[in-house]
Amino acid sequence: MQNKPVLNSVFEAVFRLIDHALNDNEYLQPQKLHRLLYLAQAYYGANYHGRMLMPAVFIADDIGPIEPNVYAVMEESRPDVRLKSVDPKTQHFIESIWSQFGHHSVEHLSETVRNHPPYLDAYKQAPGTVIPFQVMVDFYTSVRKSATTPEAKEVVRPRVMRSHKGKPVATTDWLPRRIK
Repeated sequence: MQNKPVLNSVFEAVFRLIDHALNDNEYLQPQKLHRLLYLAQAYYGANYHGRMLMPAVFIADDIGPIEPNVYAVMEESRPDVRLKSVDPKTQHFIESIWSQFGHHSVEHLSETVRNHPPYLDAYKQAPGTVIPFQVMVDFYTSVRKSATTPEAKEVVRPRVMRSHKGKPVATTDWLPRRIK
């Protein structure tokens, strides 16, 4: 089913991103977390034919797109949430998001995303407007590489697996083309 998100909650992505930051000895600022979540949701949809990574809604706030539930729950501290295991493909995708965007500053990520049409269009309607998921997917599917925005296919790193002879081989997921 296409509308069923891969993750059961947005917190499964949140805590994995926070853990990646901690592994790199970095404090993941809340605003950076929101930008990474937004990019993860958009690029997952762009890479996997419109599937949702997580059940999350993003609103166009003055500072950039935010996920209001994460914003409300994590305002004080990290909540105690029981995480379910995630399949290796999804784990690899979250790692790819961290590898692609985690080294950027909050200011860079915010400035980049605030200049993208999905955010701009929602913000022009009124601050606090929901950014439609399909608009995010359509934009990030069609984006061509620029200095600040990679193409969707460049976000997911190839996985290294072993060939039948034991040699390392870079692999990517095969996705059949979408029939219109």
